[in-house]
Amino acid sequence: MARTGVWRLRAERLEPGDLDAQISEILDQLTDDTEIWKKLTTRFRADIFCGLFMAEGNEGISLSSETLEELAARCLTIDFDIYDSSDD
Repeated sequence: MARTGVWRLRAERLEPGDLDAQISEILDQLTDDTEIWKKLTTRFRADIFCGLFMAEGNEGISLSSETLEELAARCLTIDFDIYDSSDD
């Protein structure tokens, strides 16, 4: 029996990127009951992972306050892996 497991949900890839919309797409598939989220996140590690593929160095990304509130209400952290396309 496995000691760990994972649920993976993906958002549609968007160009140009829209991180707020992609996070909403994922969260819309899940309950918004904060009591359930509190129980889950005290027992399990839960996060939103984002791989960001930047076209150039020194690009930026932002999240709206609404998205941050939705993540916080669910006790979710957000992790970023950021890649830039330069060959340096």
